[in-house]
Amino acid sequence: MNKKTERLLLCTVIIIFLALRIAFITQKNLWFDEVFSWHLTLGSFHDIIVRTSLDIHPPLYYFILKIWTNIFSDSIFAMRFLSTLFSALSLLFIYPLSKRILSPVISIMVLLFFSVNPLNIFYSQEARMSAMNLFLNSGSVYFLLTMLGKARRWNEYFKQRDVYLYILFRTLALYTHYFSFFIFAAEIIIILLRPGVLGRIKVCLASLSAIFLLYLPWIPTFVQHLSRGQSWRYEQITHSGLTELLNFIKDTNLGLYYHYTELNIVYYITIFLVFVYLYSLIISFPRPPSKSSPSEVRIGSMLTSTSLIPFLLVFVPIAIAMVITFNQKIEFYRYLSIIVPYVIIFIVYGITKLKKTYLVIPILLILMIINIFGLSVQYSFDFKNDDYRPLIKHIESNFRAGDRIYVEPHYMGWSIDYYKKQWNLNLPNPVYIHYGWNEILDSIKVQNPERFWVVLDYSAVDTVKYSEYITGLMNKLKIDEKNTYYLAPAKVELYRFNKY
Repeated sequence: MNKKTERLLLCTVIIIFLALRIAFITQKNLWFDEVFSWHLTLGSFHDIIVRTSLDIHPPLYYFILKIWTNIFSDSIFAMRFLSTLFSALSLLFIYPLSKRILSPVISIMVLLFFSVNPLNIFYSQEARMSAMNLFLNSGSVYFLLTMLGKARRWNEYFKQRDVYLYILFRTLALYTHYFSFFIFAAEIIIILLRPGVLGRIKVCLASLSAIFLLYLPWIPTFVQHLSRGQSWRYEQITHSGLTELLNFIKDTNLGLYYHYTELNIVYYITIFLVFVYLYSLIISFPRPPSKSSPSEVRIGSMLTSTSLIPFLLVFVPIAIAMVITFNQKIEFYRYLSIIVPYVIIFIVYGITKLKKTYLVIPILLILMIINIFGLSVQYSFDFKNDDYRPLIKHIESNFRAGDRIYVEPHYMGWSIDYYKKQWNLNLPNPVYIHYGWNEILDSIKVQNPERFWVVLDYSAVDTVKYSEYITGLMNKLKIDEKNTYYLAPAKVELYRFNKY
């Protein structure tokens, strides 16, 4: 394939890539994590550092989103397009990474698979750090391999920009999401296994030291987050961990919305996917060429295997995720979404090793159809979790001057705040109480409204006393109406109280 044809195909794939991510980008509601991102941008940079230190994620994405919204607004399109942009920029690294293993033609096919991948499209249309994390980690891997590929003397290494770009991208990735350490662990193994000259070893040690020093200011907070974890996540057993891994295989190719369907075809798709993944693992597993070869030759051959890099970038993060999930359950589809490009490279590499066109083409075609099917299912739904839009519209259509809105837990009221601003609604800000239901009761007593709304969100951690809350209010006030909204996966109850 000549350069002109390659550029033409690349441009075509990039157009498809962008079109699929811009399409329906505002179709679904901002769910709570996205609203949380927006809420953090309302504060100062110092506020963001303080809030993220109390949360569980590093602050860099929120810094970037704050700057972005100040320039381009905080509309749903603007905030999500930032993720779309990062996802598109990751192609700058994914394509050359693929060409290290596959031919240019097959590498373009990898990009095409990545373009229609429903899981990546989901996170390319989300106002969270996943797409930015993917971009930074793919850049980090690219610059590391470029750096390692240049066997130079010690003093010549630091004349190359790849060293500094690797340090920059790796550090920024670690300041974006802790699961960047998954890819970082794979990179360290690549460094340790890579045969090379003394100069390369020295520059790797210097780079890792620089990354450590740049990350040093956040290490105390990182240690605190690591020891604290997330209290609402529960430990898993081997069976449930393997189930999560199986779901990740399905989620990678079907997206997330097939969970809302009852399609029997998903069962058969799962069997096909497991077969393809297992075959790719067996055929692509790095191994020495022959048992008759000397051991040092066999080991060296395995370390320079073309499948070693995608193998490490896929299975090191999965192995770490499996270990973590035994202690605290993590959603593989979310936190391992950064390895989707490497999964695609690994799978395509394994399939093309068949070297039989009459088998390769049908398998690749079926995989493409599965991804397109998953994408069509994803586009057919118009909601994400915590879809407060129907609730807000109901309040707005029945709102009277003087009404108050109370939300428990308080932070779920940020969704009302966001849509109130975007839709220019004549609603009061919900009363945010940072300590619990008793403070809401105090607010009702002090403000003494003739009529008010109470929102109880069952996605909260502790909801066992919600019925007691309502019973207590009913002893003094009258319920005008009650509505229940099933905002997958939880529900929300909306009450309107009035004085007798």
